[in-house]
Amino acid sequence: MNWFGAIPAFVVAALILVLPGMTVALLLRQRGMRLFGVAPAISVSLIAVSALAAPIFGLRWTPFPLAVLLVVAAVAAAMWSRYMSSGARTPRTRTAPIDWSLVIALAVPALVIGFVLLKSFGDPEFISQRYDNFFHLNGVQYVLDTGNASPLWLGSMTSQEGVPFYPSAWHALVALVVQVSGVSIASAVNATIVVVAAVVWPLAAVMLARTLLGRGRVVTVAAGCLSASFPAFPYLPLHYGVLYPLFLGLAIAPVAIALVWSLLRPTGAPRRVDTGLLLVLVIPGLAVSHPGALMALVALTLPFVLGALAHRLHHSEGVRGRIVVALATGGYLGAGLILLTVVRPPASQIYWPVIETVPHAIGEVVTSAVYQYPASYALGVALVAGAYSVVKRGGYTRWGILGMAVVGSVLYVVVASSPYEILRFWLTAPWYNNAPRLASIWVIAVLPLGALGVSTITSWLLRRPLLAAVRRGAERAPAVVALLLAVVLVLLTQTSAMRQAAADIEFTYKLRSDGPILSVDERELIDDLPDLVPEGAVIAGDPWTGASFAYGLSGREVLMPHLLMDLTDDAELINTRLATDADSPAVCRALEETRVRYVLDFSADGDFQENPDDYSGLEDLDDSPYVKLVESRGEAKLFEITSCRGAE
Repeated sequence: MNWFGAIPAFVVAALILVLPGMTVALLLRQRGMRLFGVAPAISVSLIAVSALAAPIFGLRWTPFPLAVLLVVAAVAAAMWSRYMSSGARTPRTRTAPIDWSLVIALAVPALVIGFVLLKSFGDPEFISQRYDNFFHLNGVQYVLDTGNASPLWLGSMTSQEGVPFYPSAWHALVALVVQVSGVSIASAVNATIVVVAAVVWPLAAVMLARTLLGRGRVVTVAAGCLSASFPAFPYLPLHYGVLYPLFLGLAIAPVAIALVWSLLRPTGAPRRVDTGLLLVLVIPGLAVSHPGALMALVALTLPFVLGALAHRLHHSEGVRGRIVVALATGGYLGAGLILLTVVRPPASQIYWPVIETVPHAIGEVVTSAVYQYPASYALGVALVAGAYSVVKRGGYTRWGILGMAVVGSVLYVVVASSPYEILRFWLTAPWYNNAPRLASIWVIAVLPLGALGVSTITSWLLRRPLLAAVRRGAERAPAVVALLLAVVLVLLTQTSAMRQAAADIEFTYKLRSDGPILSVDERELIDDLPDLVPEGAVIAGDPWTGASFAYGLSGREVLMPHLLMDLTDDAELINTRLATDADSPAVCRALEETRVRYVLDFSADGDFQENPDDYSGLEDLDDSPYVKLVESRGEAKLFEITSCRGAE
């Protein structure tokens, strides 16, 4: 398939991510940038809640549960708006002129990010050959097969007892794209990635910057261009891991941060009730996309919360007011400690070590080179200029912006380099003590500061006599000057760091004989499985060779859909004794119980990383009397199990 054949997937992904939320936001009388900014975040919440509710009402996961919830939410939004506006005159809405700076701010990152991703992916059917993608691709197929996308269910794919909660919004979203567009899971995943990275993320980033810094043209254009200029987001989660659920959550997190700021700012915050309602509508999507994204919201808004509490404490009159503020502060800090304790992975999963020294990590933050990417000096200059502007001019908002950048930077330095494990455990354990996750969150934290820095530098330059003509042009043709600024920013920021990010993605996606996990022959054999293996038959295979990708790519069930499984006794028997003891009553019973009828043998090329488990029963099958070769592609082979069938 070429990219033109994947157009239906792009269109469907965009519509699912925009239309449901925009419908609700319109009925809540949101307009302008806030309307477009909150739409995807509300859509993700609608997907998350409907996925959770569908099995409760006995519904399979299809567009129908989402449509039902959308109707309910739309009616509730209309009634809310009517109630809130009762007795008040509805102001006339006038058609506003096109804000070309906003158009440019959204179009430029869409083109840049879209180009980088499409070029790096290579083909809509290619996949990221990374550790976590076994779960994510197969998780979508599991949702389609079981009709259940609930976060309380998805973990059952790898555990008989089930996982109490697994963030499933990404898998529910991609499953809808597959169902509506009719494309493969691989194409649906890639199309959804592009829409989230090139459309949803820039919308959220620009909304955050404009909420904090106003609607100025320079701030708007800078925020849009900067959203496409950091390799740590949106690119890093697409080749490290891969971290698709966190990627989705962080893409909409700036919307929630902007709403928190609007809710807490001490002055000039109209319609706080509406803002609070929008925040409530956004939170479920953030949490079910990934709890790490929810904790990013908590961490990055800490300066806003403390600033608002300090402001109210300073301006409170009387002892009673100060007591209320003090109690609110204590309650907030207590809630934060509870979240740090509850929203935390099991201790066995918090094992990532430091990757560098403290001075090195600080240097990465200053030069915008987090997670050891090449330095981006243009971004570093913008951040320093933004910090200088805060120190020089101060102001409630500016100090909040700098505070958010400091929080994001401190978290990254701690996780990447702190020698004190207790400190890492308490501050960064919600993100698995994993530096790449905090590197992505750092981008959200510093982007408004970078936009402020670009605005500061631009204002200083335009005051120079040599640029008087440009200053006059900005007054007469603002759209042209905004476009010129965007071009300059793209040229300055699309440097070696971005080339490295693109190369990293291409390395994980490119199908070649020495691919990270799958070879060309292995992928071709997987693609042929629907014609070779009947429906209902289950395929065994060593997952560490890439055989488990067969489930998500072919739709045929596999015994081991992920590398880390709670093995049943039957599965362990098959994995360890099939090749040499497949006629024994125990193995025959295991084959019958699991419906395993075929084996994929990709072991000739070796495991993609050290294999900690025993799969000796699936090795050396050429010499086994219990199987027969069905098909081969080079050294990749599909065997049919012939044991236990003497009576047939």
